[in-house]
Amino acid sequence: MGHLKIVVDHEKIDYSGPVEIGGLFRMIQNFLWERGFDKKQDKDFEHNTERGKFIEWQITPWKKISDYVRYHVKVRVLGYDILKTEAAHNGKKSKIDNGRLIIVIDGFMEYDYDHRWDEKPILLFLRTVYDYFVFKAYTERFEHMLVHDINHLVDHIEKFLNLYRHYSVISKPAP
Repeated sequence: MGHLKIVVDHEKIDYSGPVEIGGLFRMIQNFLWERGFDKKQDKDFEHNTERGKFIEWQITPWKKISDYVRYHVKVRVLGYDILKTEAAHNGKKSKIDNGRLIIVIDGFMEYDYDHRWDEKPILLFLRTVYDYFVFKAYTERFEHMLVHDINHLVDHIEKFLNLYRHYSVISKPAP
């Protein structure tokens, strides 16, 4: 197996209030697609509870950087007590989701994803030397690019969630 390095560990966004969850999922997928990532859906389910819906959505998109390095970004969205509510924005009423969201983003770099250097112990040793000494300048640049992409994703998510801060909840239905 290739070497997997954690670059961004548990970048977390916690939000409570009105939000359109389907729009959030589409925005995250479109952002990653525009950056050249290929989609891999891991989890997508909801569970009805007595206080509302519990939602878990997780994707792990990946992107080839070179023949030797690949990015993985894990985005996990947990929604607690999600209810459809009536909200007002600029004098217009609309149905929108309301609840608590926790978004966790991780970033990984995978070296030697084709497992070419795993056949013999001497090749494994040479790969380690290559990664930590010869190829170090390239890997640091790749790490900075991955951190930059994840920071942009976090910024886009925060801007999307900030749009719904101006909605005022009129009525909450009973669960």
